[in-house]
Amino acid sequence: MTSDDIVAIQQLIALYSHAVDMPDQRMFSQVFSDDAVFDGRPCGSEAYVGRGAIKAFFALGKPPHPLVHHMTNCWVREEEGRVLVKSKFLFRHPQDGSICLGDYDDEVIRTPEGWRISSRVVTPRDPPLQPGAENPLGLH
Repeated sequence: MTSDDIVAIQQLIALYSHAVDMPDQRMFSQVFSDDAVFDGRPCGSEAYVGRGAIKAFFALGKPPHPLVHHMTNCWVREEEGRVLVKSKFLFRHPQDGSICLGDYDDEVIRTPEGWRISSRVVTPRDPPLQPGAENPLGLH
């Protein structure tokens, strides 16, 4: 992986926040692979498989999704032939206005069109997921 790859991957991870905040979803094909998995189970949500299912999840609107997503601290690395990315998220909870913080854990792949997220796991840190709590971050 070259430094150009790392920059392109960091741009991809930043583009995610813009793509999910846009009402028309035109950028989803620039962010997710066709068979991507968006795993919200650590947040009390579901795993969505395929770009179409991920788009449908975000098409639910705002709310239930936050008005704005923010991403910070993007770390790109290679492990055992895989390209992994760790970043942090923050957003205002769509129901009560509190600030929610957590981690994105991604695997990215190089496609003919460029780098794409093939897997994203969304894990809350603050507020932590309470046993038995449903959708503490307002996700469906």
